[in-house]
Amino acid sequence: MKVDPNLYIEDMIVTPLRRFADGLSTAKETPWDTMGICLHNCIQNGSTYMYVLHTLMQPFYEMYFYGEPQLSRSIPGPEHVFMKTVTEADPDFCLWASNQNLIAAAEGWGDYMKRTNNDHIHYFFYLLELLISDKYHQNWEEMAGTLKESLFQAEVYSDYKTDELLCILHGMTMIMLQDWPLQKKKDVFGLLCGHWGFMKHVYSIMTRHIIGCKLPNFAAVTNNVMISNSNLPHLDIFYCALVERMDDLGLDEKKYKKLDDARLKLLERMNRREPSETLYELCDTLFPEEFQLMLRHRPPSYGELKDENQKIKDENKIKDLLLSQMELQSRKLEEQLAKLTEAYQKAIEASIPVEDILQRLLKESVSTAWDIYGKLDHIFKTHPIWRNYDIKIYEAIRQKEENENKKKNNVTRIIKISGDHPTYNETYNE
Repeated sequence: MKVDPNLYIEDMIVTPLRRFADGLSTAKETPWDTMGICLHNCIQNGSTYMYVLHTLMQPFYEMYFYGEPQLSRSIPGPEHVFMKTVTEADPDFCLWASNQNLIAAAEGWGDYMKRTNNDHIHYFFYLLELLISDKYHQNWEEMAGTLKESLFQAEVYSDYKTDELLCILHGMTMIMLQDWPLQKKKDVFGLLCGHWGFMKHVYSIMTRHIIGCKLPNFAAVTNNVMISNSNLPHLDIFYCALVERMDDLGLDEKKYKKLDDARLKLLERMNRREPSETLYELCDTLFPEEFQLMLRHRPPSYGELKDENQKIKDENKIKDLLLSQMELQSRKLEEQLAKLTEAYQKAIEASIPVEDILQRLLKESVSTAWDIYGKLDHIFKTHPIWRNYDIKIYEAIRQKEENENKKKNNVTRIIKISGDHPTYNETYNE
């Protein structure tokens, strides 16, 4: 017998869900398992059944999307599990959602969670994660501007829970604005979701009002962020944001002192563990105008200090080695010069002709010739024969030095002229 998909879905899913939404049945009385089997059958029967399902479910999609209390009676609850399963299965849900007001949805979920004193924020994350799809269309740039205006002005805010939902939406918006593949956007959004317990405190500092919790002041927020071990590798992010924003939080002297004490405690806790850069890209995406500026407040970690100390030790070791090598070479040069001088002295004492010795002396470099002359100066001035040639030797070395300087100056001049006056080929090539 042929089954009418409209009647089948109406009887098995829509009617029980409507009774639940109207308060005519409790969550316990609602046949969630039977409804799940029907959903599975719709998926197996293909597009005809799924089209009917999509059409009939739209009133419930709206309740779910905006966090309306008729459908969202309690979190966690089986209705949320069922709606999550249906929306994931419906290929047209994202197209339908493209025509809805996502900011109003965040406000609706925030209002619902505040009224029910509920903190199961991951259900809202499930909804947003579903919308990171090629089928969901949104003006992310316009939404980012609207959220920035409503969240980041200290005098404009709603309440601790609604603003938490809006901050989550802001995070998604900034991620969707990036020129990344869709899978990377999902991965980075997954980081936001997985570390939201920490990131909501960062958002509290950045928006300058406490979101997501009922803590009385920013000192309490700072102390609270240190409680969870999972936050410890990321404390430098919160610390940098806090130092950057402290003077803008509008605190009186007493509250400022209390917050500064908490900051010092945070700094001490940070120094016990190496920081992680896992959330750096996420934070740079969420706060592109400020995050890199904030990082200038990041104190060096123990590992970095250790590396820096080792670097200094290595540099000092290299410096000592080079100085030692220089000293060794200097001693070698001095020894060579002493031996060379001794050889000239022996030549003089052996009565080798002056012209031969002078000719050999002028083959040395100018500096070496002057050094030898200086060391033999007492002989040139006191030896009965060589003192007559003292001035001649002096003038010969001076003349050699002058000639070499002239050659150097001529080379420099030729190079300068060549640079000022390009050759024919250079001119042609230009």
